[in-house]
Amino acid sequence: MEITAVSAELLDVNCYAVAADGDAGPRECILVDAGFDCAPDLARVLAEFEWTPVAVLLTHGHPDHILGLPGLLAAFPGIEVLIGEPDHYRLVDPASTVSAQLAAVVAPLVGRWTAPEARTVTGTEPFTRAGLTITPDPAPGHTEGSTLWRVTDPGGEGDAAEVLFTGDVLFAGSIGRTDLAGGDPQAMERTLAHISGLPDTPVLPGHGPVTRLSHELRTNPYL
Repeated sequence: MEITAVSAELLDVNCYAVAADGDAGPRECILVDAGFDCAPDLARVLAEFEWTPVAVLLTHGHPDHILGLPGLLAAFPGIEVLIGEPDHYRLVDPASTVSAQLAAVVAPLVGRWTAPEARTVTGTEPFTRAGLTITPDPAPGHTEGSTLWRVTDPGGEGDAAEVLFTGDVLFAGSIGRTDLAGGDPQAMERTLAHISGLPDTPVLPGHGPVTRLSHELRTNPYL
């Protein structure tokens, strides 16, 4: 598979675009997360690649990962939005689901926010979009509906065959905080134990650099 990313203005959220391996030219792709004001940068990059997004996978419902949805939906009409079912309520009023400090930052960005239509995901049933096999993996702890997205390219090989998008659950050398509304330290412990048993793949987090699971198992103190 091929992956590119832009960094969103608010809190430097990584916003990814993923396409199955293939010849250069027009292809469908998926997006992962929708950071604030990410649409112009993503639209420019996707136009260069001739990629057309068909879905955006949200790793969780915190504002810094969803406030770019209106821009994406305007730039790419008809794009499908998917989110873990327990976090769907966070799309209704983003500023109300974070700390008072962050809510004060988010409130001016929300404006006349209208909750976008989204398909809620439960369980781990794989599905296909843009020629990629996508497996949702519920990962509560940072939020109730945090979701790992395991994306596989049936035609890929090696590190181009499968990657793991971890949102704010797992970072290079760290993990997401559990002290915000909906956070749960015990749930995070169970999630991290589950992650420790997953196949070794590249890890693409919601913030910071790309890593891989085997490296995190050796070096991340939380694992």
